[in-house]
Amino acid sequence: MKPSPLYLLFVVLIWCVGCNPDEGPVVVPEIQFPIDISGLETEENRFFEFPLVLNQSTTRDITVYFETRPVTAEENTDYIPVQDSLTVPAGTASASISVEIVVDEFTEDDEQFRVVITGTSGAFLVDGVQEAIGTILDDDTIIGVDNAGHVSADSYPGKALVWSDEFEGDAIDLENWTYDLGASGWGNQELQNYTSSSDNSYVHNGNLFIVAKEEGVHYSSARMKSIGLQEFTYGRIDVRAILPYGQGIWPAIWMLGADFPSAGWPACGEIDIMEVIGSSPATTHGTIHFGADWTQHNYVGQGTNLPVGETFADEFHVFSIDWDEDGITWLIDDQPFYSVTSTVTGSQPYPFDNPFFFILNVAVGGEWPGYPDASTTFPQFMAIDYVRVFQ
Repeated sequence: MKPSPLYLLFVVLIWCVGCNPDEGPVVVPEIQFPIDISGLETEENRFFEFPLVLNQSTTRDITVYFETRPVTAEENTDYIPVQDSLTVPAGTASASISVEIVVDEFTEDDEQFRVVITGTSGAFLVDGVQEAIGTILDDDTIIGVDNAGHVSADSYPGKALVWSDEFEGDAIDLENWTYDLGASGWGNQELQNYTSSSDNSYVHNGNLFIVAKEEGVHYSSARMKSIGLQEFTYGRIDVRAILPYGQGIWPAIWMLGADFPSAGWPACGEIDIMEVIGSSPATTHGTIHFGADWTQHNYVGQGTNLPVGETFADEFHVFSIDWDEDGITWLIDDQPFYSVTSTVTGSQPYPFDNPFFFILNVAVGGEWPGYPDASTTFPQFMAIDYVRVFQ
C-alpha cells in the first residue's frame, strides 16, 4: 500500500525536530541543580559558587536563566541580588552560578537566600523548577546599628554642657568609667556575671555597647559606673540609646548618690533615668528610691509607652531627666511623662540634692523581669550614643 502524503509529511517533521543534517540528533539534557551552599561571611568566601550540572553533554550551547530571591537574608545588605543568564558551552556538562555576599564585621544571625533557575534554552528542567539555598554563616563579634531615631538638642536655654561622653575613638574612656564585677545576684536574684571584658563592653563607631551573652548555662554582661570619676548635682541629663529586648532582659540607665559606699542603699538615693523590662520592650520606667535604711525603703515612679508597633529596640531614643532643687522630671524624646517634687519623700530624708554618679548596665533575670526562657535570644545589647550633662 502506498503511504499517504500526510504520513510522509509527519515523518519529515519528526526528522527535522530530532536531527540536524550536519550534526546528527539533538540531545536535550536534563539540568541538575541540587547542591546547597554554605560558608562563613569572610573575604575568602565572598562569592558563593553554585554548581550547575547536566546529565549529559550536548553539541549545542545551552542557556540557563536564573535569579536570587531572599529567604532570611536581605538584598544588598547580606548579598548582592542578581537576575541574569549563563551559557553552558557545547561539549561541556557543567557550569556555576556565582552570587556575591556582603562581607562586614557585624554580628548577625545565619541567613539564607535562594538561587532559582527560571528558564532554559536547549535543556530540560525537572518538574519545571530547580533551586538551591545559600546559607551565610556569621562568626563576627561587632554589633552594627544605624543612627536612626531621636536626637536631642546640643544646648538648652540657661544651661551649658558641663560634661559628656560621646563614645568616640576606639576605647572606653577610663577617666569616665569603671566597672562593677562579679555574679552575686546584685540584690535582685539576677543571673549574669558582670565583667570588664571587651566581649561585654566596648566602643565602636561612636557608640558604647554593653552586651549580655549566653555562656553555656550562665550569662555574662557589663555594669559600668562613674563613681569617683564623674559625679553631678542637678542638671538636664540626656542619654541616647537603643535597648535590648526579650524575656528576662533588664537594661537600665540610672544614678546612685556618691555617698553610697558610706551611707548605703537606699539612704544614698537612686534615680532610675530608664529601666525597660525586655518582655515589654515598648515601655520605659522612671523611678526614684529612698529611705533612711533598707528596712524603710520607698520608691515612686511611672512608666510611659511608645506608639503601638514600636519598641525601644527599633532605633535610638533619648532618655532624660531635668533635675533641680525643686524636684525631678523624666522625659522621653524631649516629652515629659513624670515629675516628683522635693517633698516626695515625706518624713524620710530627701537625698536628691547631693552628688550622684551614673550606672549603665544590662541585667539578665531578676525578681522584676523574670528569667530567660526558650523565646529569649542572645546576644542582647544596649548601644549608647552619648551621655550629656547640662547645668
